[in-house]
Amino acid sequence: MMITMDLYELRLRPRSSWRTPWCADTIFGLLCWARARRDGGARLRAEILDPSLAGAPPFVVSDAFPTGWMPVPATLRGGDSLERYRRRYPSERSIVVKRVRKTRWMTDAGFAMVQHGQDAPIEDFSRDDVIRSVDDIQNQIGRDSNTTSTGGRLFVSESWALRGPNTELTIYVRTTQQDLDRLNELFRELESTGFGADVSTGKGEFVITSPLTPCPRWDQVPGANASIVLSSFQPAAGDPVDGFWDSFIKHGKLGPDFGLDNVFKRPMVLLRPGAVFLEPRAFFGRAVPADQYLAPEALEQLGNASVFPIHPAFGLAFPATIL
Repeated sequence: MMITMDLYELRLRPRSSWRTPWCADTIFGLLCWARARRDGGARLRAEILDPSLAGAPPFVVSDAFPTGWMPVPATLRGGDSLERYRRRYPSERSIVVKRVRKTRWMTDAGFAMVQHGQDAPIEDFSRDDVIRSVDDIQNQIGRDSNTTSTGGRLFVSESWALRGPNTELTIYVRTTQQDLDRLNELFRELESTGFGADVSTGKGEFVITSPLTPCPRWDQVPGANASIVLSSFQPAAGDPVDGFWDSFIKHGKLGPDFGLDNVFKRPMVLLRPGAVFLEPRAFFGRAVPADQYLAPEALEQLGNASVFPIHPAFGLAFPATIL
């Protein structure tokens, strides 16, 4: 597939910790909600949902990464690549295993070297996770009473925040020039509402520090023979299978706006950012139709209201040369 959409980056500064991970499918979904609020459900379906189901989304997004950091490509975690690092640092074999095989992040500069078929120095791999976990104490709310129980029932929930000097997150976006202004507006709409769960209590607040800006340097890889995917995504039936990846199970939920009794999606298998496939593409993945991830009763309720949501599971990719 030829790269037909231009590549942009958007930067934002979190003003609070966040309860929902900044995954590509969640970002895409919340932008869809912003579009529905601005222009109505009919425009959303005609201009985003239906094209996505046909494999031609008007935009694709990456997960959000701490600015200056990238996910470690899966090719580095084993095989010939890991052996090259062991030979390169013979006196630091345990450090090599910990940094290369187990760390989640590497610097932009190190990632660019890997993208061009080179081995990045061990110093370009993060020593610590650049995103930290935060424990929040909350009071349980009864579903019947919508209030706290007598005496209160406290529990701990997890949220996340940037660690150390990291102050911003970067999201990469592929889209066309004609959709650029509208997409910037949707991100501004999301900025006004907040990101993810518990926005009413201040979670997920952020400000956009740099709107969508062209970043063609990441597409300038002469002789690329592969792709590095920067999103949490689910491969489509026609996607290549030769590659390297890590998978995980996502237990998602529909937004409260649908008014369903059962908001839980079926567990979905997604691939983590850093997946590598031996074919250059602009993006991978698919839009998952509702009948593949919703319970029958939820599907019936939505069908009666003529609402047919999707789960956007596309993966934005950078070209790469893999040794």
